Amino acid sequence: MNTELHPWTDRARGMLVGAAVGDAMGWPYERRDRTRSLPPLSQTSGRFFAWQRTAGSRFRPIVEEIRPGEYSDDTQMLIAVARARLTAGDQWLSWLQRVEWPFLLDYERGAGASVKRACRAWEKRGAAWGNRADDQDKYFGAGANGAAMRIAPHVIAHHEGTFGDLAHDVVHDAATTHGHPRALLGALVHAYALWISLRQPAPLAYGWLVEAALNGLKDWREPVWQGLDRRWLDAASQEFPDGYERAWDDTVREVEELLNSARVSLESGALSAPSAFLETHGLTRTKTRGSGTLCAVAAMYLAARSASSPERGVAVPARQEGADTDTLASMTASLLGAGLGQEWLGSYGRSVQDAPLLNALAENLLRPVLEPLASPSPDETDQVRSRFLEELDGAEIGAWLLLPGRREARVVNRGTLTAGSWSAQHICLTSADGQNLFFIRRVRRVETGDVHHAPHVGAEVEVENQSVVQARLQGAYLPVTNIDRVNEALTILGIMTSRRGNDWVSYENLVIRQSHRKERGAEALGAQLRVAVTDVRTAWERLRRMGFDGAVQRDGDAFWLQIDPYLVVSVNNAEPPA
Repeated sequence: MNTELHPWTDRARGMLVGAAVGDAMGWPYERRDRTRSLPPLSQTSGRFFAWQRTAGSRFRPIVEEIRPGEYSDDTQMLIAVARARLTAGDQWLSWLQRVEWPFLLDYERGAGASVKRACRAWEKRGAAWGNRADDQDKYFGAGANGAAMRIAPHVIAHHEGTFGDLAHDVVHDAATTHGHPRALLGALVHAYALWISLRQPAPLAYGWLVEAALNGLKDWREPVWQGLDRRWLDAASQEFPDGYERAWDDTVREVEELLNSARVSLESGALSAPSAFLETHGLTRTKTRGSGTLCAVAAMYLAARSASSPERGVAVPARQEGADTDTLASMTASLLGAGLGQEWLGSYGRSVQDAPLLNALAENLLRPVLEPLASPSPDETDQVRSRFLEELDGAEIGAWLLLPGRREARVVNRGTLTAGSWSAQHICLTSADGQNLFFIRRVRRVETGDVHHAPHVGAEVEVENQSVVQARLQGAYLPVTNIDRVNEALTILGIMTSRRGNDWVSYENLVIRQSHRKERGAEALGAQLRVAVTDVRTAWERLRRMGFDGAVQRDGDAFWLQIDPYLVVSVNNAEPPA
């Protein structure tokens, strides 16, 4: 192909940098229940901005400052895949499993449950699909977009090859974390869209990408999963009673129907709104918005109608209420970058986190790896990672550390993050090749000193806790009659939510909850205290022996108990206090 008419380098850079730009644009809006300090949309046009997110776990929330242009786990995984290919060459899969995925657990910023579960399995030297039935169920039930979002490096590496060779690598990568056909096929469909976009001469015609994907059905529908490890195939056959091939074919038909629907919407032109397409097909519903196949088709649809105004085309998914905004915007921007190059990214492309590194990775992926490194042994991987984490906790600013994967990184910042009664160490490293890595370490309760209360007159004070049940007070529930109206009023006052459920809204340690009259004791309920204990069963039995046997509700490893006409305790499982 004439490289003057088709500059591979510009397209490859556009693909990776575009993915990071879309990620950084959409990340602030992904989990609005865990996001703070978002400026009005009218003030964010054409620029990145700083914001805050609630990191840490549900029981140990930590507020982290996110600087303008910083990206999430989507781009972190994309870089990890690129690094595996450039470091280990043909042995990239082993490097990904042994080095990159375990290390991701230490610095990830918002990775999903399926990805983290798989990374922990590789960390323990086991396959992601595991040996336990529960592990297999969760792995083969994982059909999310965590695989599709990261496969751009494979596309660049196979830019002059066949799609069959590319598909082989994509499905082997996807299977390291996800097992459902929707995840694997979503990764393949997105890879196909990137692959043909990389080849399409400019200018791009409106709607061409969806039509091209439909024409390429015979290529991306191929059951390349049949070439996976025999243990994987055996486990898959156990999880799908009618066979994995049947599930694969059913998913192919789903994708074909989605593509046809996208084509119809595109043919309607200005009469169709992209937000309406996303809402109609489940991209804004909690249970389906992260589907690998849905996101792959939605990204194609958005890119196909946005070639003439790519920045606007990315802004739509980045801010779409209820959508998986960072991933959808990342996949859309990556497609536009593959088809248009990087010029349209403008200041976004220059100011996104680690832009020089992303450009260098794109260029290097276009060339064969001349001196690949052999993957370290599992023992060596464990030793290097353990040593790194031990040194990280005590390293001062300016110190150089050896990262897993044989890179060096310099400590550029250390600080303390807090939220409520919790604190953590926040450490920023910059690797020798230019990647910024952020670590949240030593999450613990803030010591506020002992609080002494005077006892009632005549009370006998002798408290000694010899129980094996360790507990900590998490906060309080406040029942209300109209949770939406209360939340709206508090938002107007500037009190922002940290988390939200179906019938509750959390403001750090205070939770307002919709009062349901049908619940026993709800009319008399004055307040609820949230308590996390290390042994729910023992706590329950001891309370029963005290005569507190009037449970409001039981739910697995949790219970609600009315200990007073105006006080209910909500007890759930938790790790021992730090």
